Amino acid sequence: MTDRRNRTARQQDAAHHLHPMTNPKRLAEEGGTVFDRAEGIYLFTEAGDRLIDGLSGLACVNIGYGNDRLAEVAATVMRRLPYLHAFVGVTNPWAAALAEKLAEITPPGFERFFFASSGSEAVETAIKLAHYFWRLQGKPHKRLIFGRNLSYHGNTIVATSLTGISHYHPQFGLPLQGLVRHISAPYWFRHGGDLTPEQFAEQCADELDRAIKEAGPETVAAFIAEPIQGTGGMIVPPPGYWSAINRVCKKHDVLLICDEVITGFGKTGRWFASETFAIEPDLITMAKGLSSAYLPISAVGIGARVNEALLAADEDFEHGFTACAHPVCAAVALENIKVIEDERLIEHVRENLAPRLARHLADIAALPIVGEIRQCGVLVAIELAADKATRRSFPAEKKVGEACAGRALEKGLIVRPIGDILGMSLPMITSEDQVDVIASILKAAITDTARAL
Repeated sequence: MTDRRNRTARQQDAAHHLHPMTNPKRLAEEGGTVFDRAEGIYLFTEAGDRLIDGLSGLACVNIGYGNDRLAEVAATVMRRLPYLHAFVGVTNPWAAALAEKLAEITPPGFERFFFASSGSEAVETAIKLAHYFWRLQGKPHKRLIFGRNLSYHGNTIVATSLTGISHYHPQFGLPLQGLVRHISAPYWFRHGGDLTPEQFAEQCADELDRAIKEAGPETVAAFIAEPIQGTGGMIVPPPGYWSAINRVCKKHDVLLICDEVITGFGKTGRWFASETFAIEPDLITMAKGLSSAYLPISAVGIGARVNEALLAADEDFEHGFTACAHPVCAAVALENIKVIEDERLIEHVRENLAPRLARHLADIAALPIVGEIRQCGVLVAIELAADKATRRSFPAEKKVGEACAGRALEKGLIVRPIGDILGMSLPMITSEDQVDVIASILKAAITDTARAL
C-alpha cells in the first residue's frame, strides 16, 4: 500500500495529477515545478527562485499577480452569494453590472453578453449561436465554419476541431468531419514569398473568397479568427488584412467571429484588438483577461444583427452551463476591469510599454539569428532563423527556440518557445525599468544561443 504520509507537493502531483499538455509518464517519473507564490510580474518557485513571467500565465494575468482588490471582492461576494445559476431569467447584481460594463467597452453594436467559464466554452457557444442564427433566418444549411491554419480556439471537441494546429487532432480523431475548413494564416514571414505584406494580405483574403465560393456561400455560417494568432506564433496580420476579410465576409453574408480570448482587455493598447485592427465582428469571444484569470469566467459578445434575431425569435435559448454568470467570478471580472481603468493600464501599454518594447526589439532584430520581430502592444514574437535574407528555418531537430527559451529561464525570464519563435505576453503592469531587464535577458539568451550553434 502506498505511504501517502509527509509527501511533498511535487510527489503528490507526480502521483495523482493528470496535467494538460504534459507527458504523464515523464511527469510521473521526473515530477514538475511547484510554484507557491506570485507578486506583480514575478512567480516564485517552492525552492525560492524568482522568475519574471513574460507570458502573464497563459497570456491571461493582465493586471499582474497579487492584486488585493480582486481578492477582497471575491471574499466579500463569496460570503454573501457563493453561487447562483443563470437559467430561466435568474440573475445577480454582479453579472448584470458586468454585462452593462462590457456593453460600454466593447465595439459599437454589442449590447448583450453570454457568460461561461472558459475560452473553449465561449467558442463553443459562438458556434452554436451562429448555427442558431442561420436557422432563424430560414437558412439551416449555412453550417460550415471557415478557420485558419495555425489558429487556436480551445479544447472542447468543437473548439479543437476549429483549431488549425494539427498536433491537437490525432489523439481524439479530430477535426469533426463537415464542421470546418481551414485556409492559410496571414503569416507573411514564412509564406509571403516575394510579395509585399500588403499584397500578401490581399492574397489571403482572396483565398477565403475563393474557398467560400467553392463551398457555396449558402452553406457557410461563419469565419472564425483570432486578431493575432497567439499559440500559432504571435502572428500579427499584415496591413490591410482585416479590412479585406471584413469585405469578403460581408460579400458572402458570412458571420465573422472574432476570437479575442488572448487579445482582449488591453494587451494591444485598446480594450479589444477588434478596435486595433478595425475588425467588424458579429460575435466576439473573450476570457483570460476578463478577470485576469483570478477566477474562471468567459463571455460571448453578441452583435446587433444576431441579437435582434434572438429577440425576434421569442423562444428559449437552449444552451447553458452550471457556472454561467457565477456571481463571484462576475464580481471579480468587474473589479478587474475597474483596476484596468483606475490604473490607466491600457494607456500605459499604449504610451509607455509598447514604445519602450519597440525600441529594445529594434536592437534585438539586428542579432544574427533573429529573422523577424512581431509586436502589437505587449504581445511579442521573436522568430529565430538560420538565414535572415532567405527566411530559412533552423532544422527542427536542433530545437533552437526551445534552447533559447531555456537560456532565458536560467537568467530569470519565462518565455514560450513555439518552434523557433519566442512568444511573450507581458503583464500590463510591467514597468519601463522591468522592460529594460526583460530585453537585456532576451539579448543575452539569443546571443548565447547563437554562439552555441
